[in-house]
This record gives sequence, structure tokens and C-alpha cells, in this order.
Amino acid sequence: HEITQLASSTRDWDEMLRIVIDRTTDAMRTDVASLYLHERREGILRLAATNGLDRRNIGRATLRVGEGITGWVANARVPLVARDVRKEPRFKWVRGADQPQFISMLSVPLVMRDDVVGVMNVQTVDPRDFTKEEIDFLQTIANQVGGIIDKARLQREAERKLREVSALFEVSNVLTSTLDLDEVLQLVVDRLVRVYAGASGAILLRDADGGARVRARSGDLGKAALQAAHRALAETRPIVAFDHLAVPLLVGDRLLGAVGLQVPEYTEFLDEEVAFVGALANQAALAIDKASLYEVERRTAQTLRELERARSEFVAVVTHDLRTPLSVIRGHLDLLSESGGGRSAEEATRQVERLDGLVDRILRTVRDDRPEVTVRHTRFDLRAATAAALKELAPLARKHKLRAPRAAAPLWVRGDRRKTAEVIGGLLHNATKYAPPGTRISVGVAKDAERATVRVEDEGPGVAKDDRERIFHPFVRGNGAGSAIP
Repeated sequence: HEITQLASSTRDWDEMLRIVIDRTTDAMRTDVASLYLHERREGILRLAATNGLDRRNIGRATLRVGEGITGWVANARVPLVARDVRKEPRFKWVRGADQPQFISMLSVPLVMRDDVVGVMNVQTVDPRDFTKEEIDFLQTIANQVGGIIDKARLQREAERKLREVSALFEVSNVLTSTLDLDEVLQLVVDRLVRVYAGASGAILLRDADGGARVRARSGDLGKAALQAAHRALAETRPIVAFDHLAVPLLVGDRLLGAVGLQVPEYTEFLDEEVAFVGALANQAALAIDKASLYEVERRTAQTLRELERARSEFVAVVTHDLRTPLSVIRGHLDLLSESGGGRSAEEATRQVERLDGLVDRILRTVRDDRPEVTVRHTRFDLRAATAAALKELAPLARKHKLRAPRAAAPLWVRGDRRKTAEVIGGLLHNATKYAPPGTRISVGVAKDAERATVRVEDEGPGVAKDDRERIFHPFVRGNGAGSAIP
């Protein structure tokens, strides 16, 4: 009664097992007590506690059910006494655990609800005939310990399931709110190891060459657990061992990687635990798939932006570096023709007109909106920029009555000087092209408290009312007479 009362007083699994074997050894005056627990899935008995055998093999030494005295007792579910194990044919030496000095052995099953929980053994150095009272005493302890172990397992399972549900809920929430793959993978690992106190975990992702590397980790995953993760990846199935577990990451038939988990103590992983780790692995796989799709979309968008940028640069070249010089050349050729330039001047004018038409056709092929352009703000004189544009386009206005702004003090503004000059040049070119010869073109520069203004006025046909809202859209042309700003 004292043994089971003390064992029930702690919630620490290892401490509970240590109390059981130490108190049993004292009560029965034996040299060693050991406890093997039954792993149903694998059909094995694993050394879970001992105070006389090699403790380094706790969690490692195993016997199959039916193998050795311990396995025989688990299978038969009845006690067995061996006065001298060297003469007992059912005895099997467990390498690394058994010690040759222990001669006599009493082994009893731990049974709970018709299920074998494990086997308890006591051993002595000197030969000993265990009495019926001693056998019954150890069996009583074993029965009570079996109940304690079963209750502890149920409690641990309930707590674990609560942590599992919390982990899955949290990962699901994050998965729907972020596209950061590293953030999701790290969260999956962190929540996985939180379910098992003192555990460590990692997520491996496949490389382009077919290998795998750790992408997220929590704690130090041991060599055996890491190898299990690689096995899960290679064999596309869960790998379960006494202190580690690994499952593959799958989206449909696509293998993306693996999740590895290592616990610090002996654990019989239940089917539900394997399913839970598999569920977290599915969450990670979905995050990887989602991030991959996002990356494809991001790269596609980046490519489109680069194409738009290239097109924008091309249009800028066409509109400014080609069209404006062509207009200037045409103006000079008109002057040359009037002064007797002859057929050469006329032919040159025709070629310029041909090039101007080609530029128009090029612009019509790129009518879509240009992407946002970079504006380089500097301080410059708006009056000087306007005067420069007037000087460049003056030959085009020779048949018009050009009224330029009067000389005045510099009008300093902040903006992109080059683009401002392009806009002024476009307005002037538009006016000379569509205003009838002999009509007035006025250019003015002014400033009030809030802004500076450049105004170009002409007596051309103007823009149709229906086109006015779209007049400054790139490459939009007005209907009928007149034209939008190029």
C-alpha cells in the first residue's frame, strides 16, 4: 500500500517508476527490480526503469512478447520463478542490460482491464526460492502499479490531446494569415515540441538535387531521429521508434520533405500521436505549397513589372528622343524649302513625315498604361526650362504667332526637370500640330501661394467633350479633330 501511495503522489513519470522499483526492492529484500512496459504496436517489451541493471539501456533494451522469461510472462500472463536463470531454458540474456551476477528471478505481469501493461522483475545475486507469499505480494504490487501506470497514461494522453488541438488550431490560424514560409515552418516545429516536454524537432525540405536539408528546428534533433526523418522521406511513410518519430510531408503525390520529433524519455507513440504529427506535417506541406504558388506569382509579377518598365523606357525614348527631334528637323526643313532648298529638301521632308508616321504606329502598339515611373526631384528654374523648350520647338511655330513669356526672375520649383521639360515640349508640339497657321500660341509661366503653372493656349479645334476626362491617359487620342497629349 505504501508503494502505490507514494507512486500515486507524483505526476512525474520517471519519478513514479523510480519509486516503484526502489520501494519494491526494499520491501522484498532483493538486489534489483526492473520494469518493462508493453508497446502494443510493435509487440515488444521495453526496459522503462531499473535500479540494478545498466541504466544506460533504459528505453533501449527490448524483448519481444514471448521472448525470454519477461516475454513469456507477458504472453502467458502468469508469474514465473527461476531459482537459477542459468538453468532456465526460457531465460534470454538481454545484451547491455542483464548482469551475470543475478541468479534468481521472479517475474510477474502487469495487467489492467485484460490488457498487459508490462512486466515487473526482481532478481537476487544469491539463489533464492521465492515463496507463494512473496509471489502474491509482488503480483499485488504489480496489479496496483499497472493501475497507476494506466491512469497516468490516460492523464498524459488527455493533456497531450489538449496540447495537440491547441497546436493544430494555432498553426491553422497562422497558415491563413501569412505567406511567410519560414514563419509557418518554425511555428509547426515549436508547437510540435511543446506537446512533448523537453522534445526537439525539425522540418526537412527536399533540395532541387533530390537531397534534403533542415529548414526549421527547435532543440537539437539527435542523429537517430534525423536519420529517421531521412528514412521517412525516402520511404514515404512514418518511422516510429521508442524515442523518436518521423513522418513525410506530402501534398497529393508530391513529396516535399519530412518532420522529425525526438523525445527525451521512453515513449510508446500511440496511433493518435502519429496521426497528430501527420496532421501538423500536412499543415506544413500546405504552407510549402501555398508559399510555392505565391513565389511563382511573385516572380511572374516581377517579370511583368520588368517588362512594363522596359516598355515604359522604350516609349519614353520614342516620344522624347525621337519624336521631338523629328519635329525640330521638320521645322528646319520647312525653312530650307522656303529658302529654295529644292527637291532634296522636299525628299528629306517626306522621309521625316514617314518616320513621324512610323513613330505614331509604334505608339499605337503600346497603348496600355505604363507602370509607375521614377521621379527624381531636384530644384530647378521653371522659367528657364520653359524657355529651353520654346527654343527647341520654335521652328515648328514659325507659321504661328508665338507669344512667349517675358523675361523675369528665376521661378524655383522642386520636381523632375527632365520630365517637366518633356511635358512642356509635348504641349507645344500639340499646339503647333493642330492650331491653324497664322493663329496665336501663347505660353505663360506663373506662381501663386500653392503652385507654379505653365500654360499653353492655342486656337486649334480643341478636344471633344467626351474625351476630356481621358486626355492625359497615356497615348489616348481624341476623336475627330485634335489630339490627346502624346
